[in-house]
Amino acid sequence: MRVPMTELQERVSYFQKSLQKNGIDGSLLVQRGDTLYYTGTAQNLHVYIPREGQPIVMAYRDFERAKRECNWEVVPLKGMSKIPQYIQDAGLSLPKVLGLELDILPVNQFERYRKMFPEGSFVDVSAEIRMQRAVKSAWEIARLEESAQIYPKVLEFAKEILHVGMTEVELEGLLEGKARALGHGGHVRMRGFNSEFHLGAVTSGTRATAASSFDGAVVGQGISIAHPCGATMAKIQKGEPIVVDMVTVVNGYQIDQTRILSLGPLSEELTRAYEVIRQVEEKIRCALIPGKVAGEIYEEILAWVREKTPYEENFMGFGDSRVGFVGHGVGLDLDELPTISKGSKVVLKPGMVVAIEPKLVFPGLGVVGIEDTVVIETEEGARTLSLIPSELTVL
Repeated sequence: MRVPMTELQERVSYFQKSLQKNGIDGSLLVQRGDTLYYTGTAQNLHVYIPREGQPIVMAYRDFERAKRECNWEVVPLKGMSKIPQYIQDAGLSLPKVLGLELDILPVNQFERYRKMFPEGSFVDVSAEIRMQRAVKSAWEIARLEESAQIYPKVLEFAKEILHVGMTEVELEGLLEGKARALGHGGHVRMRGFNSEFHLGAVTSGTRATAASSFDGAVVGQGISIAHPCGATMAKIQKGEPIVVDMVTVVNGYQIDQTRILSLGPLSEELTRAYEVIRQVEEKIRCALIPGKVAGEIYEEILAWVREKTPYEENFMGFGDSRVGFVGHGVGLDLDELPTISKGSKVVLKPGMVVAIEPKLVFPGLGVVGIEDTVVIETEEGARTLSLIPSELTVL
């Protein structure tokens, strides 16, 4: 599926208004999610967006494929040193102020840009890009709705194949294979430095309570010390909570969802906790309305958990491993804005898409939690894009 030209034009035009407002002559982009967003192709690109006029899409690899996939004109990039010449060949002056994605740009590459533009100064445009990308168009939301169609079928498949004694890794592998057969793209893109992610967290019992390097309340113990997240070789047992936290991707757009399964009933304690966490999710959904400040919503939710439930110490982790958010933006990257997090000043806008994920961690017992992706639209609360019931599934 090609990104419509009208969609690309609107994205570039919006960004150019930001460049003009901030006195930036042009911006040179390399982050894969950003270049995909503005061009419609995920090939190896440098994209120069001037403050006025058409972007210059320079493809290092693969040029022919980028030409087929991108609605803008594409030129072959024979070497980074030629970028200034491409800009001049397009009838543009070399930028005196050049915008770069300084949140992700390696220092060595930045130094090369400084040599290419010796008369220029450099500013960070990553915040402007991330805030633009946080607000999805109708076309993007339609892509997210397509992604949401996969998880319900994967969950039904999980109910068919789950049995006592199968390993977490076996379950994860079978679920991933099913998701791929249904159109899941397989690659979960993240922006953060050193961030790694696979399918999600398919984990069970006490393994689900293991803290790890990934900034999440529930990540799983992982297969080894080199990959300390997700499924293990441990066997799934009767009566323990099974976390099926999965990201599904269609045409690059990601939906993040979690449900809890169990083979036989959970303990009364965990069952009660799950019903509470469903209430928490609904409170978050209702609070996600245009004009509200993300950090204030986070504090409201923490206050409710503290005052109305016995689970303050278990909410979003345990001990020093608790995380400071209850939701995160999703789209072409898994870690987009806004985050419903401590101290966030982001004012919510219609079209922002958030994965809300309240979870409770009980050391020695397991995890209960839920996650749904929603889109902020009206004062009635966010609209849920997920297509699955929120009830606990006992097999």
